[in-house]
Amino acid sequence: MKSQANALPQLITRLALGIGFLLPVADRLGFMGAPGSGVNWGDWKHFTGYAHVIMSFLPESVSNFAALIATMAEIIFGVCLILGFKIKANAFGSAVLTLLFAVSMIISEGILAPFKYPVFVFAGAALLLTFTEDPKWSIDSVLKDK
Repeated sequence: MKSQANALPQLITRLALGIGFLLPVADRLGFMGAPGSGVNWGDWKHFTGYAHVIMSFLPESVSNFAALIATMAEIIFGVCLILGFKIKANAFGSAVLTLLFAVSMIISEGILAPFKYPVFVFAGAALLLTFTEDPKWSIDSVLKDK
């Protein structure tokens, strides 16, 4: 009974995190609108400019590479969390990525910067998923039953 009570919150958390990773990726790739049309970036150039601000302590070439790696990780984590594939591993990776983002924000913009966004909410939700047992409505649950 207890695992059934956790099923809906786990699904909502997975979907929220997954979509929360994929929408910003869609924005930085230009799928959400052009720069200046009410989106955060609108293209890769504006996104890497932002990434360089957040990672101002790194050379621009390194921050550009980190932005690419983070984007690839966000795509993988987002899709895997939505589908419920390797939930624990992808949730843990999501938490690490999000906490690295928070640390970068603090270093570059100050202690209040990550609190302007749900950075710690994402990290906390991802950590909760990391320790959640008995996944429901997921690829993991189908694989577990076989």
